[in-house]
Amino acid sequence: MGNSTTLFGKTKSIVHKMSSWALTLGMGWVLVMMFLTTLDVGGRYFFSSPIPGAIEMSEFMLAIFGVLGIAYTHGAGANVKVTMLTGKLSVRTSSFLDLVTGLLSLQIVSMLTWYGVIMGMEEFKSGTTTDTLAIPIFPLDLLLSAGAFLLILEILMTIISAGAAMITGKRAPHAN
Repeated sequence: MGNSTTLFGKTKSIVHKMSSWALTLGMGWVLVMMFLTTLDVGGRYFFSSPIPGAIEMSEFMLAIFGVLGIAYTHGAGANVKVTMLTGKLSVRTSSFLDLVTGLLSLQIVSMLTWYGVIMGMEEFKSGTTTDTLAIPIFPLDLLLSAGAFLLILEILMTIISAGAAMITGKRAPHAN
């Protein structure tokens, strides 16, 4: 049992590090978005000359941040969760509910990952671009798939933890 626990702990640590790196990359885009918006507003206010496509770029960057941050948010347990009922249940029962919701989430996010790849390939073939700056759309779809895949890995860690808690009747300490 100790070997499998160590392997799970190492795997969970690697998944959390990958999610953390993705979040850091997304936060870098937010920083760029902040500077772009500041320059756009300054140019509009002081020189009556906004940066062309700044709003479009800001929308892209915000989407990138969201996509790259979803896995980290799940892994950190920072999603909104109402525990009014589940807090009163036994560890085994609440772990069972975590397992069921994890499996349902896994199905939905797996479909999101798959369809993100499909959409990305279709957008690549059709050459779809944004209106103002003619930026190709397909990288955003593929990035969505990458972020969703990281979320799949985080959900799998949750499912395994919930299954172990159901068997042992003890929750593993939440560590990141």
